[in-house]
Amino acid sequence: MSQIASFLSGKTLLITGTTGFLAKGVVEKIMRRTPDVGRIYLLIRNKRQKDGSVIAAPERVETEVLQSSAFSRLRGIYGDRFREVMREKIVAVAGDLTLDRLGIEPEDYARLTDEVQIVVNSAASVTFDEEIDAALQLNTLGARRILEFASACRDAILIHVSTAYVNGQRTGRIPETPPIPNRSMAHEIGTDTAPFDVAREIDVMLSDAAQIHEASFSLEQREVFKKMALRQNARPAQRWLDAQMETFRKRWLKERLIEEGMRIGKRWGWHDSYTLTKAMGEQLIVSHRGELPVGIIRPSIVESSLSDPDPGWVEGLKVADPLIDAISRGRLPDFPARPDFKLDIIPVDIVVNTILSAMPRVAHDRGVQVFQVATGDRNPVAFHTVFDLVYDYFRKTPRLNKRGEPIAVSRWTYPTLNQFRRRYTLRYIFPLDVALRALDHFRWLPSANRWKQRATVVRSAISRMLYYATIYSPYTSLNCTFETTRTDELHNNLCEEDRVTFNCDVTRVRWPEYIQEIHIPGLKRHVLKTEAPDRETSEDEEVAERSGFEKQKEEPISSIDTINDIAEGDADANGSGRTET
Repeated sequence: MSQIASFLSGKTLLITGTTGFLAKGVVEKIMRRTPDVGRIYLLIRNKRQKDGSVIAAPERVETEVLQSSAFSRLRGIYGDRFREVMREKIVAVAGDLTLDRLGIEPEDYARLTDEVQIVVNSAASVTFDEEIDAALQLNTLGARRILEFASACRDAILIHVSTAYVNGQRTGRIPETPPIPNRSMAHEIGTDTAPFDVAREIDVMLSDAAQIHEASFSLEQREVFKKMALRQNARPAQRWLDAQMETFRKRWLKERLIEEGMRIGKRWGWHDSYTLTKAMGEQLIVSHRGELPVGIIRPSIVESSLSDPDPGWVEGLKVADPLIDAISRGRLPDFPARPDFKLDIIPVDIVVNTILSAMPRVAHDRGVQVFQVATGDRNPVAFHTVFDLVYDYFRKTPRLNKRGEPIAVSRWTYPTLNQFRRRYTLRYIFPLDVALRALDHFRWLPSANRWKQRATVVRSAISRMLYYATIYSPYTSLNCTFETTRTDELHNNLCEEDRVTFNCDVTRVRWPEYIQEIHIPGLKRHVLKTEAPDRETSEDEEVAERSGFEKQKEEPISSIDTINDIAEGDADANGSGRTET
């Protein structure tokens, strides 16, 4: 009999982050492979809409979780009984990791701590350049709050989903070891031994963020926003002026909070606010867990499934996917990277299997255990290999433009980041800046405003591309290998049945087959919603149509003027999950 199914039989779990990609896979696998599980509580926020209405947690579970394509096999198994079976086991709990006691009503909190035996924390802000206060609340303080809940349970274990990239700027082979509390990654790698106290750093960051919020309302800054708005419309209605100033304020605030997070992350030896706050969350768990058994799961770049629940299942654009989509549209003719570096991609079902396999081990061995889930140690693939496979796929089965013509794709040359910046700055940014200044002197021409708006759209898109190339650069030039010795041992010690059902073996990934026959078709089927070959409408034409522009002749610049918003890292934005809660 399955040891994992036996362990989970009759158990009560609480899982966070279940509107996100990974946690859906966990819930689906439990329901399909361990049907004797007692109950699964899903912590999920009541969601306020723009019109003021609220989508309650149970409705969100129904529409955002159970109606997901992840549950297609279960719907096939249970047929008309699917909803009934799910409701017997799955219960929504209204709550929020950013609130004290998870925002759960006191009587419900007491009842849950009495019932729950396994806590799986999969909630996270997964954007590399998240605002620092938002990242702290979810990735760091949220981890502490879920730890407090698990510690209040009678005899629970905590499975905390982190990321392999908490190792920051470390190089070489990186072992599966818990973090040392109150030690920065800069200290670990020897670049800065300044004291690093997590509690103090949290207070400082939140205080700095509060000051930035306050500054956004200052009279001085409001005057700046007003001048920006008046440059767009010299004689505006007051309502329009107020709305535009508020738009500029929010944009300024977001940019400052992102800059602060990036600055602090790099200062302490991490890449960005994401890896900084996830690492701090790990440190809080290790230092405050008491006797609570903890398993820390550190996946690398989580992408579409290898086989479960179906080959190629994915929700939203993950880390590599915006690049793949942009290549397929002919909008990314090159990208900065070290072509020979290991692109550590891990299929989501292998991460799910590791989470479930770790549960009985953590319960038995107690203590803190770390399991890195990555392919670079035993089944490495080079960055250029992956994107050569992507290029080859779309060269053979191209997407179609609006006129039904095949979109040509380019093979990347992998410039350095500086070469990439210089090329696009000299070729596009400088000429566009000159053009925009010139157009300011010819406002009286009938077409001047139209051309200025078009040039502004193009310049903004190119600037975004350069920015996101910078954001991605730490992840496209890493010189490290995430060791998976403990995860391999975990898999090898499973019984024969579980080694098949909960397979954690990364050597079974065959990269050409996975990229070309599983991942890209899955991406097109589940996220891009296209058939192969498919017809695509250029964002440039859509922008032109929405703005009332006359359709312009195609120019070389149009190949890059609509690069996808790579920083979303996920088509959720939350379309499928910048923040997985």
